[in-house]
Amino acid sequence: MGIAEVLTIVLVLLKLTDVITWSWWLVLLPAILSFGLYVLIVVVKLIMVMVAVFVVKKRDSMR
Repeated sequence: MGIAEVLTIVLVLLKLTDVITWSWWLVLLPAILSFGLYVLIVVVKLIMVMVAVFVVKKRDSMR
C-alpha cells in the first residue's frame, strides 16, 4: 500500500467517526489523485508505444 491509500483509509475512518467534517471530495482526494496519475502514466506510455510503432513502420517502408 502506498501513502495515498493509507491516507485515504485514515481520512475515511476519521470522516465516518465524525472526527472531521470535510466533504467526501476532500476525503477521497488522495485516491482520486493517485488514480488520475496512474491513468496519465498509462496514456503517456501508450502514446510512446504508438509513436515507436509508427516510426518503425515508416522506416521499414522506406527500404
